[in-house]
Amino acid sequence: MIQNTPAPPTPRLIALDWGTSSQRAWLLGDGGRILDVRRPDFGLLGTAGDDPASRTRAYEAAFDEACGDWIAAAPDLPAIACGMVGSAQGWREAGYLTTPTDLAIDADDLTTVNHPRGVLHLVPGLRVAPAADGTVAGDVMRGEETQIIGALGLLPPADRPLTIVLPGTHSKWARVENRKIVSFATSMSGELYGLVIQHGILGRTATTAVRDDAAFERGLTTGTSTPSRGLPAELFGARALVLDGLLDPASLPDYVSGVIIADEIRHLVPHYTAESRILLCGNADLCRRYAAALRVHGIVSDIVAEEAAAHGLWRVATDAGLLGPAQFTDLEKESS
Repeated sequence: MIQNTPAPPTPRLIALDWGTSSQRAWLLGDGGRILDVRRPDFGLLGTAGDDPASRTRAYEAAFDEACGDWIAAAPDLPAIACGMVGSAQGWREAGYLTTPTDLAIDADDLTTVNHPRGVLHLVPGLRVAPAADGTVAGDVMRGEETQIIGALGLLPPADRPLTIVLPGTHSKWARVENRKIVSFATSMSGELYGLVIQHGILGRTATTAVRDDAAFERGLTTGTSTPSRGLPAELFGARALVLDGLLDPASLPDYVSGVIIADEIRHLVPHYTAESRILLCGNADLCRRYAAALRVHGIVSDIVAEEAAAHGLWRVATDAGLLGPAQFTDLEKESS
C-alpha cells in the first residue's frame, strides 16, 4: 500500500527580534506557525562598527549567518525585523511612532534596507514625547512594541485597562487602553544588574553564581519594612552581608537581582497598576522573578510566552501587506 507523505509546511516569512544584547530569528509558516527558531549571539553591541560602512557590513554578515540558508531555499521570502536593528546605531534608523497610538502599522511606516540577499523591512519604535515644561523626560522603545502587538493579538478583547510589563535589559511598563498604547516607562534594571555584577565591587565579592530563590526573595523585601535607604545604599548592603557571613557569596547575584527589581517595582507600580490588569511578557525566568516581586505588593499577574514578538511580527507583516491578504496567527484565531 502506498502512503502519501504530507508536504512539508511552506515558509511564509522571516522574522527577527534584533535587540541590544541578543537576536532571535524565526521562520514562520501559514498562520504564523513557527517552523524554525534560532538564537545567534548577534545583538547590537556585537555588530556595531566604528563607521556606517563597517556597521553595514557587520549587519549584513550577521543577517546572512542567521538566515542565509532560509533565503537561499526561498529567495522571495519577505523578511521583517524589530528592535535596536532599527536604531540610530543599528543597520538603518527606522523612526518612531508617538504615543498614544493604536499600533496599526502599515507599509508606509516600515523602513526598508536593501542588502545582497534582498530587502529587510524594519518596524518603527515608539516614543513618549517629553513634558512641554521640561520637567519629565520622554521615553523610547524598540522591539517591545512588536511584543505588545503580539501579546494583544493573543488576548480576548477587554474594556479594562492593561499594564504590560516586559522585563529585560531595559524593562518596559506600557499602559494599554482599548488596545492602544497610551504611555510607557523604561527602567534600566537589567543593564544595571549586569554592570554591577560584572564590573563593580559586588562582582568581586561574589563567587560563581548558584541559583538561590531564598536569596532573591530576601532581596525583594529589602527596604520594605522600613523606609528604603535608596538603591545605591541597599546594593552595597549585599557586600556587608557577605563579609558578615550572613549571605553566601554564590547567592549574592540572586540577592542583588531581588534588590534591583524590587526598587523598579516599588517606584513604577503606583503609576501603572491602578485599576488595570498586569501582564508579564518575555523571558520565562525574568517573568517569574517579576511575578514574585509584584506579589510582595499584593498584585497577581499573568504571563504570556516570550514568542509574542514572533506573533507581533507576523501581525505587522500582514497589516503592511507583505503577506498578501490579511491573515492571523493560529493563536489569534483560538483567542477570538
